[in-house]
Amino acid sequence: MTGTEAGVGAGTEAGRRDDRHLSGEPLPGEREDFHDGLRTLTYGSGPTVLWLHGYTMDATLWRPLWRLLPGLRHVGVDLPGHGGSEAMRPGLTLPELGAQVMGLARAQGARRWVGLSFGSTVALEAALAYPDEVDRLVVGAPSPGGAPADPAVRKRFIEMLMLRRMRGTGAEAAEQLADLWMAAPPDIFRGTEAHPALRAELRSVVTRHSWAELASGAMAGIAAHVHSAEDLARITAHTFALTGSDDMPVFHDNAALLSRVVPECRTFVVPGAGHLPFLEQPWAVAPLLSEHLLAC
Repeated sequence: MTGTEAGVGAGTEAGRRDDRHLSGEPLPGEREDFHDGLRTLTYGSGPTVLWLHGYTMDATLWRPLWRLLPGLRHVGVDLPGHGGSEAMRPGLTLPELGAQVMGLARAQGARRWVGLSFGSTVALEAALAYPDEVDRLVVGAPSPGGAPADPAVRKRFIEMLMLRRMRGTGAEAAEQLADLWMAAPPDIFRGTEAHPALRAELRSVVTRHSWAELASGAMAGIAAHVHSAEDLARITAHTFALTGSDDMPVFHDNAALLSRVVPECRTFVVPGAGHLPFLEQPWAVAPLLSEHLLAC
């Protein structure tokens, strides 16, 4: 089924305490493991869901949303070059990355996937390359491979590369890179300005990012891969694409594309959210994700 649902009702949650966003310490029973160079965090019990974060982030940021999703076993993975995982190899392609993460999904018995922004790129690649192994798919700020980028994002990457070359890898440089990456425009982190605790948590995670891929060019092979409409049409998973109402136009266009070409896709707009709706409004998206991920 293909359709579009207008998001409503999240405004009543706007006054919730901002500390609801905090990732904090590991959740009770949470476990850390490693598989093929990838660090994973596992929490809860039930059908297994594999979670893929955005660029410069890591799996710890899923904890507030996991608290709101009982009845599922959550496996968050740090993508290569992020968090506690091994560095991103120069020359790595998107199909190779998709295969690596699929190996983890098989080992964990995960046939349900959630991806945010860059994580959605990897999730879409896995779902189209291995259609028999992904049953349910959720993508936030959907980003098919090779989709047009916001012009401000391209400009910011050039600025970060120049800063990395000038300032190197010290602690002060890491702080400056984090502040530059999170500044608007582009509007990747603009939605977090209304949530100071979340923004501080994100800045802490981004500051820990090594930025090694800027120096090595390791993201080039991944960014070069294009998902055509024909590629995306191979996805058989029941797909749910969410965008924040205040996200950049290209991501609304991406959601519309998925709605047109993925056979089983519906979309949803999260009111008052920006590029990171899963992190900005976990209480608003949790019931939607639970319904989709637990459906038979």
